[in-house]
Amino acid sequence: MRGNNISDSKGFSLMESMLVLSLISIVLSVTVLNLSASTKTKLGEQFSEQLSNDLLFAQQYALSTKTSVNIIFTPKENYYRIRQGTFQIQELVYREYHRDIRIDTRTMGERLTYNGNGSINKAGAIGIYVEGMENYQYVFTLGKGRFYVEKL
Repeated sequence: MRGNNISDSKGFSLMESMLVLSLISIVLSVTVLNLSASTKTKLGEQFSEQLSNDLLFAQQYALSTKTSVNIIFTPKENYYRIRQGTFQIQELVYREYHRDIRIDTRTMGERLTYNGNGSINKAGAIGIYVEGMENYQYVFTLGKGRFYVEKL
């Protein structure tokens, strides 16, 4: 004969359920903390790629139209513009960026100019900082207007 004994039940005890829930909450909290660090990394990578594409666009536009193209950085207000020409100015790109990103124009100044032949007006470097740490350095060389990016 079978009785209604509590030890014969097929369910989980309260302690087992609490242990499993606490382990799940610890694992989820660690995962969320790691996601915030990776978003800052992605923010810097995406901005660097966008800036590289915009610089290449400015150079190609200068080559195709045989006119000068200026990239004007405004680091205090977190945006940059790409403009064509000197007398009749045509704005080609206006790009705002995240407030955690800071551009240090260093030796290049706040205005880069690609000439009509695709060369740049002066050599130098630009630093990109994400949350106070320098992540990228853009180095511009004289000659054909080439630049390269160093990830630091």
